[in-house]
Amino acid sequence: MLKRLLTSVTAAIMTAVIVLGQIPAIKADALLFTPNVTVQSDAAILMNTDINEIVYEKNADMKKMPGSLVQIMTAVIVLEECEDISGTKIAAKDEMYEIFAEDEYPDDLRKADIESGESLTVEDLLYAMLLTSSVEAAYMLCDKFGNGSQDAFAEKMNAKAEKLGMTNTRFLNGTGLYSVRQLTTARDLMTLLTYAMSMPRFEEIACANTYTPAAASTYEKRDVWAWTHSNLLVNEASDYYCNGVRGIKTANTQEGGRSIACKGSRDGNSYLLICLDSSMKDPDGNNHFYHLEDAKNILEWAFVHLTYTEILSANTQLGEVIVNNAEEDNFVLVKPAEGYSCIWCDTTDVKSVQKIYDWPQEINAPVHAGDKIGTVTLKLSGETLAEIGVVAQSDVARSFWKYNLSEIPGFFKSKYLRSTWILGIILSLLYIGGCVYFAFRYHEERKKRAAARAGHLRNQSRDL
Repeated sequence: MLKRLLTSVTAAIMTAVIVLGQIPAIKADALLFTPNVTVQSDAAILMNTDINEIVYEKNADMKKMPGSLVQIMTAVIVLEECEDISGTKIAAKDEMYEIFAEDEYPDDLRKADIESGESLTVEDLLYAMLLTSSVEAAYMLCDKFGNGSQDAFAEKMNAKAEKLGMTNTRFLNGTGLYSVRQLTTARDLMTLLTYAMSMPRFEEIACANTYTPAAASTYEKRDVWAWTHSNLLVNEASDYYCNGVRGIKTANTQEGGRSIACKGSRDGNSYLLICLDSSMKDPDGNNHFYHLEDAKNILEWAFVHLTYTEILSANTQLGEVIVNNAEEDNFVLVKPAEGYSCIWCDTTDVKSVQKIYDWPQEINAPVHAGDKIGTVTLKLSGETLAEIGVVAQSDVARSFWKYNLSEIPGFFKSKYLRSTWILGIILSLLYIGGCVYFAFRYHEERKKRAAARAGHLRNQSRDL
């Protein structure tokens, strides 16, 4: 019975050790690196979409006016609610042109020359909105899917933002028209953009270079409706052209500055980038596209200097640990339970990563390959990159004789032995005390019986 109990306990302990050894590494957020260029935009954020980690940010939680970047959310709502974007048509209404005419910043409005009464599909309007920031297309989509109410559509946008975890965002409209209370952050927009890129058709539409709707022939507007993406980084004839960049959305507002959201892919590395609120003009008062310069510089830096790099190999021998009562070798080599890799900037030496070991100097046999021995923590400039389990590289059997001999000194030092001695002494004292007590009682009883017999004899003598 005892043997079976010990066997069960041992098996449970070994199972726990193996499970602990298989616990994945505790990893920190990705490292943030700084481009070797000046970023003019007030806020920016860069995500590597291969591992879905942020690798650069600047004022990513600073609230900014998004301008027509809100149209990304407009497209998300429409794509989720419209079952047939190529078959659903919407006609332009007169009322929206009155609203545009009354806008406080008419120069901010980007138009696609859609006139009252003209009818386009939802798909056509999505292309017009995402490629050219068409305020007409955005208004028509919001009107249709807000059941005639721009405010109702904005409520849908805010509900979606809350669901996505965009905690620092508030939408007032889906067109991008100026509102001092319509605010978001680069981080929230990255959350939105990541979601949007996962939706069917969004990337296809938002990253198209040009688009002409079929209705262009009907309305004799083939030249007018040959819509081209406003992101000049995709235009090979532009000074801002950047190989590997696609779409997605630009914004230009007097109060919110110039902004851009785009995708970049090159040499197997893919990124999403958002830059918010760069100046509209240079120091001399001339129009300047700082947002395009920022986007190109950041992406070129990322393509050249950021690579997925192995920081710690799973096969690295980290050291050895003494094993007590071993059958043969009295030590075991230890290694990481798994390797660690991350996006790394080649201007930083990998050797600068500090490895902090945490494991006992000695352990007891038996040891099995894969048993967790301790941890190794990777740090760079005081920032923790990861905490990885350290495991035994091989088995170490336990020596029967060494183990049992080693247990002898412990037996005499055992607290259980001391307790047994104390208990034995107490029981012995109780036994001796009991013996004395009962001997005394026996002696007293004998004296009483002797006295009684003597008295009885005396009484008999008097009777005679």
